[in-house]
Amino acid sequence: MKINFANKFKNFNGDTLKDGESKKELSLRDVCVESLLAVDKREILDSEEKLKRYNLALEIFNSKKDSLSAEEIVLLKALIGKYYSTLIVGQALPMLDSD
Repeated sequence: MKINFANKFKNFNGDTLKDGESKKELSLRDVCVESLLAVDKREILDSEEKLKRYNLALEIFNSKKDSLSAEEIVLLKALIGKYYSTLIVGQALPMLDSD
């Protein structure tokens, strides 16, 4: 499925959300990459899974991937739901469903 990773997140006033550290506008690319690289100390991942997540994050970050498999979308939705606020999840999941 084709995904527009440049999509930006907005607050309820329509203002674009900014990253807390860099102050740059928060995009779907940023959220996907961060969620793939996040670590949950309670979850033990094997090297293969870590490498899979790293490679996907790298492809998204470098804009080498604009299409995702159903499996990749399921993974991203689960990780974004785990690591991000309701405001981000509420916008990210429909962005990942769009064509």
